[in-house]
Amino acid sequence: MKTIYKTLVVPVKCNKTDYQYLIGLNKLSAEIWNRCLKLDKEHREQNNGKQISFKDLQSAVKGYNNLHAKGIGKIFHKYYNARTTMWKSIMSKHENSNKVKMPYKEKKYFNTIWDYQSIKYDYNKNLILLAKPQLGKGGYGKKQKPVFCHVNNIPQNIVEIELVYRKGLKLSIKYKESDKQNLIQSENCNAASIDLGEIHSITSIDTEGHGIIITGRKLRSIKRLRDKELGELRSKRSKCQKGSRQYKKFSRAMYNLKFKTDKQILDSVHKITKLYLDYCLQHNIGIVYYGDVDSATRSTKTRVKNHNGEKLNEWNHGKIMQQLENKLTRYSIKLIKVKEYYTSQICPICGQLNKPTSRNYVCDCGYTQHRDILGAINILNVNHGTQISRYTDKTYLRIA
Repeated sequence: MKTIYKTLVVPVKCNKTDYQYLIGLNKLSAEIWNRCLKLDKEHREQNNGKQISFKDLQSAVKGYNNLHAKGIGKIFHKYYNARTTMWKSIMSKHENSNKVKMPYKEKKYFNTIWDYQSIKYDYNKNLILLAKPQLGKGGYGKKQKPVFCHVNNIPQNIVEIELVYRKGLKLSIKYKESDKQNLIQSENCNAASIDLGEIHSITSIDTEGHGIIITGRKLRSIKRLRDKELGELRSKRSKCQKGSRQYKKFSRAMYNLKFKTDKQILDSVHKITKLYLDYCLQHNIGIVYYGDVDSATRSTKTRVKNHNGEKLNEWNHGKIMQQLENKLTRYSIKLIKVKEYYTSQICPICGQLNKPTSRNYVCDCGYTQHRDILGAINILNVNHGTQISRYTDKTYLRIA
């Protein structure tokens, strides 16, 4: 049985003293990161560019401050992995290899990490984050009080907990569980195609003619309201002196608005992709073809008018496909990226090319169809060898 990893982000719920203590821990974590930067830089300057070794760097940061030992080790490994990844990127010799740099930015705060050995539970729905003991006058360890954080539904098999700041302190809980989902049987599965759109996020049809349209109008409304409110805040901020109290006030308001809408957009994307996953499971779909729309979203400022270019720039097709891949691959559903040239303009009956001017496609031979469903039909016919021209049934869904 396959093991999958999940992440649960919950707000920190503890007393005021512990909350301030956790903020201080993120400062201590930043000290460890900055210490790694400084030691590595000094070693390169003194040894003709040679980097400090793994063991020497680990020994130098061990017990550097009052952060717990597991937290120091996690930050050290993050720095070392970043340095190793930099060299791998340079050795790969890709087009941007000359732009890759060593970690160089000092931090004021850095996420503190506890692994499963530094975490305990109690019967009052509390996570207990252990702290490092401090040495007393006689050299004996004086234990600090652990931090109690209330969590309603504590997941089992926690791997690690990371203390992050997202408009307030949050606990990012990483845990593992067994994947008990029923996999799609590849020998008896159907195939489907997806036509991605800015108005209708997902339009799909399978080999049996079952069509589905999942609208993205709520996504559009969220982004439109965000752009309108951001425009008003930018206009007010532009009248203030840069660095003034009022300028900073509007900057914080813009940050809070972006943070709020990003969460709303991510929630909408999750709901859209979950609806399509249910559709695939209902119709036993094992292969999904989707069109490559990357070329349609590049250099939009020079190719389209301002209004259409703004829509394309804010299109969340990348997030949708990322979440679709995360969800569908759990059920062994294959996602195949294909070309979609003129798929919304070719008639599946006569093969004539007609550019639609509205949401409906009309051909001279009398064939009519929804333009997004037509795109999905042509993608499926070209890549799977089917000869579908119409759907047997159509479902129109919108998220709440």
